[in-house]
Amino acid sequence: MKIRHLFSALLLLCAGMLHAQMQMPPVPVDTAVRMGKLDNGLTYFIRYNNWPEHRANFYIAQKVGSIQEEESQRGLAHFLEHMAFNGSDNFKGNDLIEYLRSIGVEFGSDLNAYTSIDQTVYNIDNVPTTRQSSLDSCLLILRDWSTGLTLDPKEIDKERGVIHEEWRLRTSAQSRMFERNLPKLYPGSKYGVRYPIGLMSVVDNFSPKELRDYYEKWYHPSNQGIIVIGDVDVD
Repeated sequence: MKIRHLFSALLLLCAGMLHAQMQMPPVPVDTAVRMGKLDNGLTYFIRYNNWPEHRANFYIAQKVGSIQEEESQRGLAHFLEHMAFNGSDNFKGNDLIEYLRSIGVEFGSDLNAYTSIDQTVYNIDNVPTTRQSSLDSCLLILRDWSTGLTLDPKEIDKERGVIHEEWRLRTSAQSRMFERNLPKLYPGSKYGVRYPIGLMSVVDNFSPKELRDYYEKWYHPSNQGIIVIGDVDVD
């Protein structure tokens, strides 16, 4: 009972912090960031940073998350994130992971992604900048994530089990309590009912075409931004 009261108090605190953040002025733009938008709508941000030396981080952020899902799609945004590491136009199967490992980028610690309610972000960190080919390959990976995922039906079926295991590991008492209380934070809003892990009934039964349709509908340049920060020439 005490835990429930404490959790409710934390929810109220978070709601208050959210309200305060909504009243805050816009964050000033860092003048050291080179930013722009391509003709196709893709936004880019590049910033020089020489610590650590000869290293750079690459990100592609999608303005897409579980909030875009219809009831029959719950879990597709998160599933799509997983499929980014299971084959693309220029990196078949596990080639992407193996290539990055060959240049010192480890899956998990340096190569990862996450899906939230309103965004999906992929990252490649700790990339050596001493070889131009490494930088070019990382940009090619970002390109493939943005528009070139293979979404092979066999790989999709294998990934269903991976998602199930992730869901199982997240079904702690705290997680269940948080999910039940989300509607109190966002009354009347999808933000309160679109937990990114989704529904296992959807994960088990969606067709490969449904996942591809979701990908092609939401993953387009006007919803995407590329960020590069590190020991790179911004010009």
